[in-house]
Amino acid sequence: MTLKYVTLIQNGTIQTADTPSRCIAYQDNIELVEWVKQLLEEGYAFVDTPSGWPPAAVLQALQESGEMDVPFTAITWSGPGKYRTYRVFGTGL
Repeated sequence: MTLKYVTLIQNGTIQTADTPSRCIAYQDNIELVEWVKQLLEEGYAFVDTPSGWPPAAVLQALQESGEMDVPFTAITWSGPGKYRTYRVFGTGL
Protein backbone atom coordinates (compact mmCIF):
# COMPACT_ATOMS: atom_id res chain seq x y z
CA MET A 1 0.00 0.00 0.00
CA THR A 2 1.31 3.42 -0.97
CA LEU A 3 0.73 6.08 1.66
CA LYS A 4 -0.72 9.20 0.02
CA TYR A 5 -1.42 12.29 2.07
CA VAL A 6 -1.87 16.06 1.92
CA THR A 7 0.77 17.98 3.87
CA LEU A 8 -0.46 21.55 3.44
CA ILE A 9 -3.57 23.56 2.62
CA GLN A 10 -2.68 27.23 2.72
CA ASN A 11 -2.86 30.43 0.64
CA GLY A 12 -4.71 28.85 -2.27
CA THR A 13 -2.44 25.81 -2.50
CA ILE A 14 -2.85 22.12 -1.69
CA GLN A 15 0.45 20.24 -1.37
CA THR A 16 0.81 16.45 -1.32
CA ALA A 17 3.63 14.16 -0.23
CA ASP A 18 3.66 12.16 -3.48
CA THR A 19 6.84 11.44 -5.37
CA PRO A 20 7.01 13.86 -7.03
CA SER A 21 4.92 16.06 -4.79
CA ARG A 22 1.86 17.74 -6.23
CA CYS A 23 1.03 21.39 -5.77
CA ILE A 24 -2.61 22.16 -6.64
CA ALA A 25 -3.93 25.71 -6.83
CA TYR A 26 -7.48 26.62 -5.83
CA GLN A 27 -9.35 29.94 -5.84
CA ASP A 28 -11.97 29.62 -3.08
CA ASN A 29 -13.55 27.18 -0.62
CA ILE A 30 -15.89 25.79 -3.28
CA GLU A 31 -12.95 24.82 -5.49
CA LEU A 32 -11.02 23.57 -2.44
CA VAL A 33 -13.88 21.21 -1.53
CA GLU A 34 -14.00 19.94 -5.13
CA TRP A 35 -10.27 19.15 -4.98
CA VAL A 36 -10.63 17.53 -1.54
CA LYS A 37 -13.37 15.24 -2.87
CA GLN A 38 -11.17 14.25 -5.81
CA LEU A 39 -8.20 13.58 -3.53
CA LEU A 40 -10.42 11.49 -1.23
CA GLU A 41 -11.47 9.38 -4.22
CA GLU A 42 -7.77 8.88 -5.00
CA GLY A 43 -7.17 7.60 -1.43
CA TYR A 44 -5.48 10.58 0.18
CA ALA A 45 -5.37 11.22 3.92
CA PHE A 46 -4.96 14.70 5.42
CA VAL A 47 -2.21 15.42 7.95
CA ASP A 48 -3.35 16.23 11.48
CA THR A 49 -0.55 17.44 13.74
CA PRO A 50 -0.61 19.07 17.15
CA SER A 51 0.70 22.49 16.04
CA GLY A 52 -0.23 25.07 13.44
CA TRP A 53 -3.25 24.70 11.19
CA PRO A 54 -2.82 21.29 9.54
CA PRO A 55 -4.90 20.17 6.54
CA ALA A 56 -7.21 18.10 8.78
CA ALA A 57 -8.06 21.23 10.80
CA VAL A 58 -8.83 23.15 7.58
CA LEU A 59 -11.24 20.41 6.52
CA GLN A 60 -12.85 20.27 9.96
CA ALA A 61 -13.48 24.03 9.74
CA LEU A 62 -15.13 23.51 6.33
CA GLN A 63 -17.31 20.76 7.82
CA GLU A 64 -18.31 22.95 10.77
CA SER A 65 -19.24 25.88 8.50
CA GLY A 66 -21.35 23.56 6.34
CA GLU A 67 -19.16 24.10 3.26
CA MET A 68 -18.03 20.46 3.14
CA ASP A 69 -20.44 17.57 3.65
CA VAL A 70 -18.15 14.55 3.34
CA PRO A 71 -16.04 12.70 5.93
CA PHE A 72 -12.30 12.43 5.40
CA THR A 73 -9.35 10.40 6.61
CA ALA A 74 -6.78 12.11 8.86
CA ILE A 75 -3.27 10.82 9.52
CA THR A 76 -0.83 11.35 12.41
CA TRP A 77 2.61 9.96 13.20
CA SER A 78 4.04 8.74 16.49
CA GLY A 79 7.51 7.97 15.10
CA PRO A 80 9.37 7.08 11.93
CA GLY A 81 7.12 4.76 9.93
CA LYS A 82 4.56 4.65 12.76
CA TYR A 83 1.30 6.31 11.83
CA ARG A 84 -2.40 5.94 12.36
CA THR A 85 -5.33 7.00 10.25
CA TYR A 86 -8.86 7.75 11.38
CA ARG A 87 -12.11 9.03 9.87
CA VAL A 88 -13.39 12.51 10.68
CA PHE A 89 -17.13 12.83 10.16
CA GLY A 90 -17.79 16.36 11.42
CA THR A 91 -20.73 17.44 13.53
CA GLY A 92 -23.42 17.33 10.85
CA LEU A 93 -22.34 14.10 9.13
